[in-house]
Amino acid sequence: MNCIELTAEEKALLDRIDFAPASPEKHDPAYWNAVGEAALGLMKSLIARKAVPEVRTKYFTDPAFNVGGRGRSRAGVFAKNGTSGEAIFRHPHFLTYLHYFLYGPDLPAPVIEAFREKIADMGLITSSDIVPLGAFARQLTRAHGLRGRDPADEFFKLALDCGLELYEAQSIRDSVKAAR
Repeated sequence: MNCIELTAEEKALLDRIDFAPASPEKHDPAYWNAVGEAALGLMKSLIARKAVPEVRTKYFTDPAFNVGGRGRSRAGVFAKNGTSGEAIFRHPHFLTYLHYFLYGPDLPAPVIEAFREKIADMGLITSSDIVPLGAFARQLTRAHGLRGRDPADEFFKLALDCGLELYEAQSIRDSVKAAR
């Protein structure tokens, strides 16, 4: 469940969104207005057809999924900072979440594949499997030199996408966070 299927209209909107704009564009209000409108249109369409997997929506809307969020969801953080409703989807900082909704965790494909295979090989995941699974995620983090973006949060998302319970995904996140 990495990428979600898009309609032709959604693909056209996505083509107008650059998730990593070059620096001159970062200061151009017209650029951000155009990107914001495309992101808003895309989100409206995705919401209307319920295309975003529920667990990815919860990552954004459920306070329990925001580790360290002080009781606020990620959407709640936007609201606290004065951005609410559809304006959230236009905000440049929302692009990170839109990218996750569309493509899943921001990890290299071999890492995602190895983690998914490990879970599949384990079968039914029990509480005694979480420590070894966390150690495996830490090993993948080191082996692939994952730095920059928070790999712990990306493994948290991956664990959720793989069907692990919230507390299990949090444990995987904590394990990766401890990687040196």
